[in-house]
Amino acid sequence: MTVPASNSTSHPLRRPAHAAGFTLIELMICVAVVGVLSSVAYPAFSSTLATTRRSDALVALMKVQVLQERFRADHPSYAELSQLGLDGTSPARHYDIAMLDSSTTGYSVRASAVGNQQRDTLCRHMRLTVDGLNIVYASGATEAADNASSANRRCWSL
Repeated sequence: MTVPASNSTSHPLRRPAHAAGFTLIELMICVAVVGVLSSVAYPAFSSTLATTRRSDALVALMKVQVLQERFRADHPSYAELSQLGLDGTSPARHYDIAMLDSSTTGYSVRASAVGNQQRDTLCRHMRLTVDGLNIVYASGATEAADNASSANRRCWSL
């Protein structure tokens, strides 16, 4: 009886030497590594994106402030948004702008986050109040905009 010679290319469980590519296990390890990396990177990216979008509210509120002072130079009181020619949304439409109060001595305007920007819970609402020579910058998770001063500094500075 003769024993057949061992041929490595004919064995069903071995890959031929010329075969190239990835096995299913190798692909699954790559998918797992990508999943772990993305779960770490996504929260940091979301936070940076919210901070960047917050500048949209700052631009809108500062624009209201400039237009209010121009209006007040020619009129006895401060204006409503429609009198300033503003439509009530920020330039990139991440915030709704609302005039809360306007009088002869001051005004208060609020920017409220809309859409995905509402995830920015700490700075969801930003309020600018001018009363005579006093200017108050406030922010908060609710319309009361009652953050502590350290949180206000984070919301109002980029």
